[in-house]
Amino acid sequence: MSVTNRLVPLCALVALSLGCSWARFDDVTDNPPVERLKAPSSTSSLGLSLAAHTGAMGSSLVAAASDRIVLYDLGSGTTPSTTATASQSCVGDNSCVLARGLASLKSPALTNDIGCVAYGMGMLTESSGTVSGKLWLFCDGAERRSLDLPASMQTWLSNRALTNETALYLGAPHSISALVAAAPEASLAWFYPSSSPFAFELPSLPDGKKPGRAVAVIPHDTGYAVLVSSMTTDELWLYAVDSTPSATLTGCIQGPAQFGRLLSTGNFDGDGIDDLLVADGTTVYAIAGSSLVTFSASSITECTSVASLQLLATASCANLKDVIGCNSQPFASAITSANLDGTGTDELVIGVAEAVVRGESAAGAVLAYTLENGTFVVKEGLFVSSAAGGDRLGTSVAAVPAGNLERIAAGAPGDNSVMEFFCNSLVPAESKVARCP
Repeated sequence: MSVTNRLVPLCALVALSLGCSWARFDDVTDNPPVERLKAPSSTSSLGLSLAAHTGAMGSSLVAAASDRIVLYDLGSGTTPSTTATASQSCVGDNSCVLARGLASLKSPALTNDIGCVAYGMGMLTESSGTVSGKLWLFCDGAERRSLDLPASMQTWLSNRALTNETALYLGAPHSISALVAAAPEASLAWFYPSSSPFAFELPSLPDGKKPGRAVAVIPHDTGYAVLVSSMTTDELWLYAVDSTPSATLTGCIQGPAQFGRLLSTGNFDGDGIDDLLVADGTTVYAIAGSSLVTFSASSITECTSVASLQLLATASCANLKDVIGCNSQPFASAITSANLDGTGTDELVIGVAEAVVRGESAAGAVLAYTLENGTFVVKEGLFVSSAAGGDRLGTSVAAVPAGNLERIAAGAPGDNSVMEFFCNSLVPAESKVARCP
Protein backbone atom coordinates (compact mmCIF):
# COMPACT_ATOMS: atom_id res chain seq x y z
CA MET A 1 0.00 0.00 0.00
CA SER A 2 1.52 3.26 -1.00
CA VAL A 3 1.76 5.96 1.64
CA THR A 4 0.02 8.99 0.22
CA ASN A 5 -2.07 11.86 1.46
CA ARG A 6 -5.11 10.86 -0.54
CA LEU A 7 -8.03 9.16 1.17
CA VAL A 8 -7.77 5.40 1.11
CA PRO A 9 -10.63 3.54 -0.56
CA LEU A 10 -12.23 0.35 0.64
CA CYS A 11 -13.22 -2.83 -1.14
CA ALA A 12 -15.88 -4.97 0.49
CA LEU A 13 -16.80 -8.39 -0.80
CA VAL A 14 -19.59 -10.82 -0.09
CA ALA A 15 -18.83 -14.53 -0.24
CA LEU A 16 -19.18 -16.24 -3.61
CA SER A 17 -21.83 -18.55 -2.24
CA LEU A 18 -24.01 -15.54 -1.53
CA GLY A 19 -23.92 -14.26 -5.10
CA CYS A 20 -20.80 -12.13 -4.72
CA SER A 21 -21.61 -8.48 -5.06
CA TRP A 22 -18.81 -6.03 -4.53
CA ALA A 23 -18.10 -2.38 -4.90
CA ARG A 24 -15.02 -0.20 -5.18
CA PHE A 25 -14.93 3.34 -3.91
CA ASP A 26 -11.92 4.62 -5.86
CA ASP A 27 -13.82 7.75 -6.86
CA VAL A 28 -14.67 8.76 -3.30
CA THR A 29 -12.78 11.90 -2.34
CA ASP A 30 -14.67 12.90 0.79
CA ASN A 31 -15.83 10.85 3.79
CA PRO A 32 -14.39 7.52 2.59
CA PRO A 33 -15.71 4.31 4.17
CA VAL A 34 -12.31 3.60 5.73
CA GLU A 35 -9.80 5.86 7.45
CA ARG A 36 -6.05 5.31 7.53
CA LEU A 37 -4.66 6.23 10.95
CA LYS A 38 -1.26 7.79 10.47
CA ALA A 39 1.90 6.69 12.23
CA PRO A 40 3.85 9.32 14.18
CA SER A 41 7.34 10.12 12.96
CA SER A 42 10.07 7.61 13.88
CA THR A 43 7.43 4.90 14.32
CA SER A 44 7.76 1.60 12.47
CA SER A 45 5.56 -1.50 12.10
CA LEU A 46 2.47 0.22 13.49
CA GLY A 47 -0.42 -2.19 14.01
CA LEU A 48 1.37 -5.22 15.48
CA SER A 49 -1.47 -5.39 18.03
CA LEU A 50 -4.54 -3.31 18.88
CA ALA A 51 -6.91 -2.65 21.79
CA ALA A 52 -9.96 -0.39 21.94
CA HIS A 53 -12.27 0.87 24.67
CA THR A 54 -14.73 3.64 25.43
CA GLY A 55 -13.03 6.62 27.04
CA ALA A 56 -14.11 10.01 28.32
CA MET A 57 -14.07 11.49 24.80
CA GLY A 58 -15.58 8.51 22.98
CA SER A 59 -13.73 5.53 21.56
CA SER A 60 -9.99 5.21 22.08
CA LEU A 61 -7.67 2.91 20.15
CA VAL A 62 -4.14 1.94 21.17
CA ALA A 63 -1.82 0.39 18.57
CA ALA A 64 1.54 -1.25 19.19
CA ALA A 65 4.53 -0.53 16.97
CA SER A 66 8.07 -1.92 17.11
CA ASP A 67 9.19 0.10 20.14
CA ARG A 68 6.17 2.03 21.41
CA ILE A 69 2.41 2.22 21.69
CA VAL A 70 0.34 4.92 20.03
CA LEU A 71 -3.01 6.37 21.20
CA TYR A 72 -5.75 7.54 18.83
CA ASP A 73 -8.88 9.35 20.01
CA LEU A 74 -11.52 8.14 17.57
CA GLY A 75 -14.34 10.08 19.24
CA SER A 76 -18.01 9.19 19.12
CA GLY A 77 -18.89 10.17 15.55
CA THR A 78 -17.63 9.49 12.06
CA THR A 79 -14.76 11.97 11.89
CA PRO A 80 -11.95 10.45 13.95
CA SER A 81 -8.63 12.14 14.35
CA THR A 82 -6.28 10.26 12.05
CA THR A 83 -3.20 11.59 13.83
CA ALA A 84 -2.00 10.17 17.12
CA THR A 85 -2.95 11.88 20.36
CA ALA A 86 0.05 10.52 22.26
CA SER A 87 2.60 7.73 22.32
CA GLN A 88 4.58 5.88 24.95
CA SER A 89 8.03 4.44 24.39
CA CYS A 90 8.76 0.79 25.19
CA VAL A 91 12.18 0.05 23.78
CA GLY A 92 12.72 -3.58 24.82
CA ASP A 93 15.02 -3.30 27.83
CA ASN A 94 14.60 -3.64 31.61
CA SER A 95 12.44 -0.52 31.72
CA CYS A 96 9.83 -1.91 29.33
CA VAL A 97 9.17 -4.84 27.01
CA LEU A 98 6.01 -4.86 24.93
CA ALA A 99 3.42 -7.58 25.34
CA ARG A 100 2.70 -9.75 22.31
CA GLY A 101 -0.87 -8.47 22.45
CA LEU A 102 -2.53 -5.46 24.09
CA ALA A 103 -5.46 -5.77 26.52
CA SER A 104 -8.04 -3.12 27.41
CA LEU A 105 -8.82 -2.77 31.11
CA LYS A 106 -11.31 -0.76 33.16
CA SER A 107 -12.51 -1.38 36.71
CA PRO A 108 -12.77 0.62 39.96
CA ALA A 109 -10.09 -1.44 41.72
CA LEU A 110 -7.62 -1.86 38.87
CA THR A 111 -7.81 1.49 37.07
CA ASN A 112 -10.03 3.75 39.23
CA ASP A 113 -12.69 3.19 36.56
CA ILE A 114 -10.58 4.91 33.91
CA GLY A 115 -10.13 3.24 30.53
CA CYS A 116 -6.61 1.84 30.14
CA VAL A 117 -4.63 -0.55 27.97
CA ALA A 118 -2.13 -3.00 29.46
CA TYR A 119 0.87 -3.04 27.14
CA GLY A 120 4.08 -4.31 28.76
CA MET A 121 6.22 -4.91 31.83
CA GLY A 122 9.48 -3.66 33.25
CA MET A 123 11.38 -2.46 36.31
CA LEU A 124 10.76 0.87 38.02
CA THR A 125 13.04 2.62 40.49
CA GLU A 126 10.83 4.22 43.13
CA SER A 127 11.63 7.58 44.74
CA SER A 128 12.77 5.63 47.81
CA GLY A 129 15.35 3.81 45.69
CA THR A 130 13.41 0.53 45.73
CA VAL A 131 13.33 -1.29 42.40
CA SER A 132 10.09 -3.11 41.64
CA GLY A 133 8.55 -4.94 38.71
CA LYS A 134 5.51 -3.35 37.07
CA LEU A 135 2.89 -4.23 34.52
CA TRP A 136 2.46 -1.06 32.48
CA LEU A 137 -0.87 0.61 31.65
CA PHE A 138 -1.55 3.49 29.26
CA CYS A 139 -4.75 5.26 30.25
CA ASP A 140 -7.16 7.95 29.11
CA GLY A 141 -5.47 11.34 29.04
CA ALA A 142 -2.17 9.67 28.00
CA GLU A 143 -1.47 8.80 31.63
CA ARG A 144 1.01 6.03 32.37
CA ARG A 145 0.00 3.82 35.29
CA SER A 146 1.10 0.44 36.58
CA LEU A 147 0.08 -2.67 38.48
CA ASP A 148 2.50 -4.56 40.70
CA LEU A 149 3.76 -7.89 39.42
CA PRO A 150 3.47 -10.94 41.71
CA ALA A 151 6.41 -11.80 43.97
CA SER A 152 7.83 -14.65 41.86
CA MET A 153 7.75 -12.49 38.75
CA GLN A 154 9.47 -9.67 40.65
CA THR A 155 12.26 -12.06 41.61
CA TRP A 156 12.58 -13.42 38.09
CA LEU A 157 12.78 -9.94 36.57
CA SER A 158 15.42 -8.78 39.03
CA ASN A 159 17.81 -11.42 37.71
CA ARG A 160 17.23 -10.91 34.00
CA ALA A 161 18.23 -8.52 31.26
CA LEU A 162 15.01 -7.97 29.33
CA THR A 163 14.99 -7.72 25.53
CA ASN A 164 12.41 -7.64 22.75
CA GLU A 165 12.58 -11.45 22.78
CA THR A 166 11.14 -11.56 26.32
CA ALA A 167 7.56 -12.72 25.83
CA LEU A 168 4.56 -11.40 27.75
CA TYR A 169 0.98 -12.41 26.93
CA LEU A 170 -2.09 -10.51 28.16
CA GLY A 171 -5.82 -11.20 28.06
CA ALA A 172 -8.97 -9.54 29.37
CA PRO A 173 -12.65 -10.50 29.27
CA HIS A 174 -15.11 -8.86 26.88
CA SER A 175 -16.12 -6.60 29.80
CA ILE A 176 -12.42 -5.56 30.18
CA SER A 177 -12.83 -5.79 33.97
CA ALA A 178 -10.02 -8.26 34.83
CA LEU A 179 -6.64 -9.29 33.45
CA VAL A 180 -4.56 -12.45 33.02
CA ALA A 181 -0.87 -12.46 32.11
CA ALA A 182 1.72 -15.11 31.29
CA ALA A 183 5.51 -15.06 30.87
CA PRO A 184 6.66 -18.37 29.32
CA GLU A 185 10.37 -17.87 30.07
CA ALA A 186 9.53 -17.52 33.76
CA SER A 187 7.02 -20.41 33.63
CA LEU A 188 4.57 -18.08 35.37
CA ALA A 189 0.98 -16.99 34.84
CA TRP A 190 -0.91 -14.61 37.11
CA PHE A 191 -4.30 -12.94 37.45
CA TYR A 192 -5.75 -9.57 38.46
CA PRO A 193 -9.42 -9.91 39.49
CA SER A 194 -11.70 -6.93 39.00
CA SER A 195 -12.04 -6.46 42.77
CA SER A 196 -8.35 -6.01 43.63
CA PRO A 197 -5.23 -4.33 42.18
CA PHE A 198 -3.07 -7.15 43.54
CA ALA A 199 -2.05 -10.06 41.33
CA PHE A 200 -1.95 -13.63 42.45
CA GLU A 201 -0.04 -16.43 40.78
CA LEU A 202 -1.86 -19.24 39.02
CA PRO A 203 -0.78 -22.83 39.81
CA SER A 204 2.05 -24.17 37.67
CA LEU A 205 1.27 -26.40 34.73
CA PRO A 206 2.27 -30.06 35.21
CA ASP A 207 5.37 -31.73 33.78
CA GLY A 208 7.27 -28.48 33.38
CA LYS A 209 4.95 -27.15 30.66
CA LYS A 210 5.23 -23.43 30.04
CA PRO A 211 2.19 -21.13 30.06
CA GLY A 212 1.98 -18.68 27.20
CA ARG A 213 1.14 -18.19 23.52
CA ALA A 214 -2.33 -16.87 24.42
CA VAL A 215 -4.51 -16.20 27.49
CA ALA A 216 -8.18 -15.36 28.07
CA VAL A 217 -10.72 -14.73 30.85
CA ILE A 218 -14.42 -15.62 31.10
CA PRO A 219 -16.21 -13.98 34.08
CA HIS A 220 -19.34 -15.54 35.60
CA ASP A 221 -21.56 -15.12 38.66
CA THR A 222 -19.19 -16.70 41.19
CA GLY A 223 -15.75 -16.08 39.71
CA TYR A 224 -13.79 -16.60 36.51
CA ALA A 225 -12.67 -19.27 34.11
CA VAL A 226 -9.08 -18.38 33.19
CA LEU A 227 -7.57 -20.01 30.12
CA VAL A 228 -3.86 -20.31 29.33
CA SER A 229 -2.36 -22.00 26.28
CA SER A 230 0.70 -24.16 26.67
CA MET A 231 3.81 -22.79 24.97
CA THR A 232 5.17 -26.27 24.29
CA THR A 233 2.11 -28.43 23.48
CA ASP A 234 -1.20 -28.11 21.61
CA GLU A 235 -3.09 -27.77 24.89
CA LEU A 236 -5.30 -25.20 26.55
CA TRP A 237 -5.31 -25.20 30.36
CA LEU A 238 -8.24 -24.08 32.49
CA TYR A 239 -8.27 -22.52 35.95
CA ALA A 240 -11.31 -21.94 38.15
CA VAL A 241 -10.89 -18.69 40.09
CA ASP A 242 -13.32 -18.01 42.93
CA SER A 243 -14.22 -14.78 44.70
CA THR A 244 -11.64 -15.30 47.49
CA PRO A 245 -9.73 -15.11 45.12
CA SER A 246 -7.97 -18.44 44.75
CA ALA A 247 -7.30 -20.55 41.69
CA THR A 248 -7.56 -24.27 40.97
CA LEU A 249 -6.19 -25.97 37.87
CA THR A 250 -9.22 -27.89 36.58
CA GLY A 251 -7.90 -29.60 33.45
CA CYS A 252 -6.87 -29.15 29.86
CA ILE A 253 -8.26 -29.29 26.34
CA GLN A 254 -6.27 -30.72 23.45
CA GLY A 255 -6.71 -30.05 19.75
CA PRO A 256 -4.97 -30.28 16.37
CA ALA A 257 -1.58 -28.81 15.57
CA GLN A 258 -1.15 -25.25 16.94
CA PHE A 259 -4.37 -25.47 18.96
CA GLY A 260 -4.50 -22.52 21.35
CA ARG A 261 -2.20 -20.23 19.34
CA LEU A 262 -4.86 -17.47 19.48
CA LEU A 263 -7.60 -16.89 22.07
CA SER A 264 -10.42 -14.37 22.37
CA THR A 265 -13.95 -14.19 23.78
CA GLY A 266 -17.36 -12.97 22.63
CA ASN A 267 -21.11 -13.38 22.93
CA PHE A 268 -22.26 -15.91 20.35
CA ASP A 269 -25.05 -17.89 22.05
CA GLY A 270 -26.71 -15.05 23.97
CA ASP A 271 -26.75 -16.81 27.35
CA GLY A 272 -24.98 -14.01 29.24
CA ILE A 273 -21.65 -15.86 29.60
CA ASP A 274 -18.80 -15.02 27.22
CA ASP A 275 -17.92 -17.77 24.76
CA LEU A 276 -14.36 -18.73 23.87
CA LEU A 277 -12.66 -18.40 20.50
CA VAL A 278 -9.65 -20.66 19.92
CA ALA A 279 -7.51 -20.87 16.77
CA ASP A 280 -5.24 -23.64 15.56
CA GLY A 281 -3.39 -23.72 12.25
CA THR A 282 -6.50 -24.05 10.05
CA THR A 283 -9.63 -23.53 12.15
CA VAL A 284 -11.22 -21.12 14.62
CA TYR A 285 -13.46 -22.80 17.23
CA ALA A 286 -16.25 -21.14 19.20
CA ILE A 287 -16.79 -23.01 22.48
CA ALA A 288 -19.75 -22.31 24.75
CA GLY A 289 -18.50 -20.39 27.77
CA SER A 290 -21.15 -21.98 29.98
CA SER A 291 -19.44 -25.35 29.48
CA LEU A 292 -16.03 -23.94 30.44
CA VAL A 293 -17.01 -22.23 33.70
CA THR A 294 -18.11 -25.66 35.00
CA PHE A 295 -15.32 -27.62 33.33
CA SER A 296 -13.68 -30.29 35.46
CA ALA A 297 -11.52 -33.02 33.94
CA SER A 298 -11.49 -36.53 35.35
CA SER A 299 -7.70 -36.36 35.36
CA ILE A 300 -5.33 -33.39 35.27
CA THR A 301 -2.81 -35.45 33.29
CA GLU A 302 -5.24 -36.46 30.51
CA CYS A 303 -6.61 -33.70 28.31
CA THR A 304 -10.14 -33.55 26.94
CA SER A 305 -10.45 -33.43 23.15
CA VAL A 306 -11.85 -30.21 21.73
CA ALA A 307 -14.20 -32.34 19.62
CA SER A 308 -15.99 -33.53 22.78
CA LEU A 309 -16.74 -30.02 24.05
CA GLN A 310 -19.87 -27.93 23.49
CA LEU A 311 -18.83 -26.40 20.18
CA LEU A 312 -21.07 -23.62 18.91
CA ALA A 313 -19.41 -23.56 15.48
CA THR A 314 -16.08 -23.59 13.65
CA ALA A 315 -14.73 -21.26 10.97
CA SER A 316 -12.15 -21.96 8.31
CA CYS A 317 -10.47 -19.97 5.56
CA ALA A 318 -12.35 -18.51 2.59
CA ASN A 319 -11.51 -17.44 -0.94
CA LEU A 320 -13.57 -14.51 -2.16
CA LYS A 321 -13.54 -12.35 -5.24
CA ASP A 322 -10.14 -10.62 -5.28
CA VAL A 323 -9.15 -12.16 -1.92
CA ILE A 324 -7.42 -15.53 -1.56
CA GLY A 325 -7.54 -16.39 2.13
CA CYS A 326 -6.66 -20.08 1.91
CA ASN A 327 -3.14 -19.70 0.59
CA SER A 328 -1.14 -20.31 3.76
CA GLN A 329 -1.07 -21.78 7.23
CA PRO A 330 -1.67 -20.76 9.89
CA PHE A 331 -4.83 -19.24 8.47
CA ALA A 332 -5.79 -16.68 11.15
CA SER A 333 -3.34 -13.99 12.19
CA ALA A 334 -5.78 -12.39 14.66
CA ILE A 335 -9.28 -13.11 15.99
CA THR A 336 -11.88 -11.12 17.89
CA SER A 337 -15.62 -10.73 18.28
CA ALA A 338 -17.56 -7.63 17.27
CA ASN A 339 -21.20 -6.62 17.29
CA LEU A 340 -21.25 -5.39 13.71
CA ASP A 341 -25.03 -5.25 13.27
CA GLY A 342 -26.08 -3.94 16.69
CA THR A 343 -28.07 -7.06 17.63
CA GLY A 344 -27.69 -9.04 20.85
CA THR A 345 -24.98 -11.45 19.67
CA ASP A 346 -21.57 -10.95 18.12
CA GLU A 347 -19.96 -11.69 14.80
CA LEU A 348 -16.57 -13.36 14.34
CA VAL A 349 -13.77 -11.22 12.90
CA ILE A 350 -10.62 -12.88 11.57
CA GLY A 351 -7.52 -11.09 10.36
CA VAL A 352 -5.76 -12.89 7.51
CA ALA A 353 -2.46 -11.09 7.11
CA GLU A 354 -1.14 -13.53 4.51
CA ALA A 355 -4.17 -13.16 2.22
CA VAL A 356 -3.48 -12.45 -1.45
CA VAL A 357 -5.45 -9.37 -2.57
CA ARG A 358 -5.75 -8.88 -6.34
CA GLY A 359 -2.53 -10.78 -6.87
CA GLU A 360 -0.61 -8.94 -4.14
CA SER A 361 0.94 -11.48 -1.78
CA ALA A 362 0.46 -10.87 1.95
CA ALA A 363 -1.47 -7.67 1.28
CA GLY A 364 -3.88 -8.89 3.95
CA ALA A 365 -7.63 -8.74 4.57
CA VAL A 366 -10.22 -9.08 7.32
CA LEU A 367 -13.05 -11.62 7.13
CA ALA A 368 -16.38 -11.21 8.95
CA TYR A 369 -18.48 -14.28 9.82
CA THR A 370 -22.00 -14.65 11.21
CA LEU A 371 -23.24 -17.63 13.18
CA GLU A 372 -26.17 -19.19 11.31
CA ASN A 373 -27.79 -22.47 12.38
CA GLY A 374 -24.64 -23.74 14.05
CA THR A 375 -22.30 -22.70 11.23
CA PHE A 376 -20.00 -19.70 10.81
CA VAL A 377 -20.76 -18.21 7.38
CA VAL A 378 -18.32 -15.72 5.86
CA LYS A 379 -20.24 -12.59 4.96
CA GLU A 380 -17.59 -10.17 3.89
CA GLY A 381 -13.95 -9.54 3.21
CA LEU A 382 -12.55 -6.10 3.95
CA PHE A 383 -9.41 -4.67 2.39
CA VAL A 384 -8.13 -1.40 0.96
CA SER A 385 -8.03 -0.98 -2.80
CA SER A 386 -4.47 0.34 -2.74
CA ALA A 387 -3.31 -2.90 -1.10
CA ALA A 388 0.32 -3.80 -1.82
CA GLY A 389 2.30 -6.96 -1.19
CA GLY A 390 3.64 -7.20 2.34
CA ASP A 391 1.19 -4.72 3.93
CA ARG A 392 -0.17 -7.59 6.09
CA LEU A 393 -3.49 -5.94 6.89
CA GLY A 394 -5.19 -8.05 9.56
CA THR A 395 -2.05 -8.75 11.58
CA SER A 396 -4.19 -7.40 14.41
CA VAL A 397 -7.91 -6.66 14.73
CA ALA A 398 -10.04 -4.85 17.31
CA ALA A 399 -13.71 -4.02 17.85
CA VAL A 400 -14.16 -0.26 18.18
CA PRO A 401 -17.28 0.85 20.15
CA ALA A 402 -19.61 2.99 18.00
CA GLY A 403 -22.93 3.53 19.75
CA ASN A 404 -25.01 0.35 19.77
CA LEU A 405 -22.63 -1.49 17.45
CA GLU A 406 -18.91 -1.90 16.83
CA ARG A 407 -16.59 -1.15 13.93
CA ILE A 408 -13.52 -3.05 12.82
CA ALA A 409 -10.00 -1.70 13.17
CA ALA A 410 -7.11 -3.63 11.63
CA GLY A 411 -3.35 -3.25 11.78
CA ALA A 412 -1.14 -3.29 8.67
CA PRO A 413 2.43 -3.19 10.06
CA GLY A 414 3.94 -3.68 6.60
CA ASP A 415 2.37 -0.34 5.66
CA ASN A 416 3.05 1.17 9.11
CA SER A 417 -0.65 1.95 9.51
CA VAL A 418 -3.98 1.08 11.09
CA MET A 419 -7.31 1.11 9.24
CA GLU A 420 -10.70 1.88 10.77
CA PHE A 421 -13.56 0.45 8.67
CA PHE A 422 -16.83 2.36 8.98
CA CYS A 423 -18.89 0.22 6.63
CA ASN A 424 -19.73 -3.42 6.08
CA SER A 425 -22.70 -5.30 4.71
CA LEU A 426 -23.96 -6.19 8.20
CA VAL A 427 -24.55 -2.61 9.34
CA PRO A 428 -28.35 -2.08 9.42
CA ALA A 429 -29.77 0.68 7.25
CA GLU A 430 -30.73 2.84 10.23
CA SER A 431 -27.15 2.73 11.53
CA LYS A 432 -25.37 3.51 8.27
CA VAL A 433 -23.39 6.72 8.25
CA ALA A 434 -22.76 9.13 5.40
CA ARG A 435 -19.52 7.34 4.62
CA CYS A 436 -21.43 4.16 3.66
CA PRO A 437 -22.96 4.03 0.15
